[in-house]
Amino acid sequence: MYSNRTTRRLSCSMILVLVSVMVVLSPLSSSGALTWQDIAADLMSPACPGRTLLNCTSGQAEQWRELIRQKLAQGESKEQVMQYFIDMRGEEILAAPPKRGFALTAWLFPLFILLNGAGLIVILTCRWARKRPSIRQDNTHTPTNVPTVAQDSSDPYRERLQQELKDFTA
Repeated sequence: MYSNRTTRRLSCSMILVLVSVMVVLSPLSSSGALTWQDIAADLMSPACPGRTLLNCTSGQAEQWRELIRQKLAQGESKEQVMQYFIDMRGEEILAAPPKRGFALTAWLFPLFILLNGAGLIVILTCRWARKRPSIRQDNTHTPTNVPTVAQDSSDPYRERLQQELKDFTA
């Protein structure tokens, strides 16, 4: 059979594999219905700094939303509409960096940090669990770093302490 350590390693490995699979498959579970809100949420507003086109209340944002509606009514895809706005204003119009080239690091770096942090926690926890003091059968701890006392000491308190310690452990 497996030891507790092997079982813990297997369960930790399985959790990491499941999290990785969920992260990879999560973008694939989106629905196929495309609305103007889907596109407006992915574009930054030209008039409201720090807001998406979906959340901006300016007149220019309303004009852009109407333009998106018209392009979708003409049968254009989301990629075509997005490319129209990128061609008009550049990639800084995107609410999220593109998932290609150097900008891909903005997507992968948080995942890298998360997985390394989880791995570090697992490693440190396993090391911590290994360093716990061993327990004897009679439920007394085994001293590991107890300094030894010189036997030829003439200090009466030290001798009394040694005697009481012997009596206590016996």
